[in-house]
Amino acid sequence: MSILKNAIDSIAIGLEDYSSPDQRRMISCTRNVFAGILLLFKYKLSLLSSPDSDEALIKQQVLPVLDESAHLEWKGKGKKTVDVQGIKERFESLNINVDWKRIDKINSFRNDIEHYFSNLKHEAIQSLISNSFVIINDFIRKYLNEDPKKLLGGEAWAVLIEVNEVYEKEKAACSIALQALEFFDDEILNAFESYFCGECGSGLIMPSTREGEAVRANYTCKSCGKTLPYEEMVREVVTGYFSHEIYLSYTDGEDSPLADCPECSGIYMYAQGICASCGHTAERECQRCFSAILPEELFAEPFCGYCEHVMFKDN
Repeated sequence: MSILKNAIDSIAIGLEDYSSPDQRRMISCTRNVFAGILLLFKYKLSLLSSPDSDEALIKQQVLPVLDESAHLEWKGKGKKTVDVQGIKERFESLNINVDWKRIDKINSFRNDIEHYFSNLKHEAIQSLISNSFVIINDFIRKYLNEDPKKLLGGEAWAVLIEVNEVYEKEKAACSIALQALEFFDDEILNAFESYFCGECGSGLIMPSTREGEAVRANYTCKSCGKTLPYEEMVREVVTGYFSHEIYLSYTDGEDSPLADCPECSGIYMYAQGICASCGHTAERECQRCFSAILPEELFAEPFCGYCEHVMFKDN
């Protein structure tokens, strides 16, 4: 069975899982659709592999060999194929452009739905199907030079189109409602629009009011009904939004993007210079030594941690 047929079958089965009334098949849906996307990618790599290379571009291990004429060739070894990171690196080297942020969202959702989300509904899966539609449609047209409707089959294509249209319409309504509110900073609005419910994974978050200050509204997931006031919602939303930067702060030693607000102990966005919880703008320069106040020193504002320690010691 070819890689392409495996890919198409996997996507079709995943969409059948989605259409099933059995809630237990939601996890299977995410697995199959994501696996199908990766197989489409691997199929493209197999097409680009040299005929006698044992599909080198999709193999995890690629070794140099000399043919009978002492000519150097690269051949794949073993049965293990490249993982997501390996595909990404090879695509970048081959100038094959896909929306990796969207891929990461699909992959993250697939992982979360298996381990964390306790409330699974069809509405929650819509965001994954919608993101998958964009990736599948663009990739098949641009890099496989095929008609996705013809390749996937009319039934599977109809499900992709319908789910994408429904989700995008609902998502647009949520975005319009959020954009009508007054947030302390535009980055907080961006974080709310990018947020996925921690209970079920849906990206459809609707505020309780269509005007006024965002801090005074409650926020409800349209899929599972989870409702939180702003002060509780904002910490979860902003932490998730800066998760990549938080990761880099641990692994690469970079400054943390977030800190505890010295005014309300809420969540302070360091680069933006504002608290997402209360709107406080902290001093960024120590009034005693004029050095920068680091994220972990904001508790001592308007002084840096060292000067605050010295002043406290002197007193």
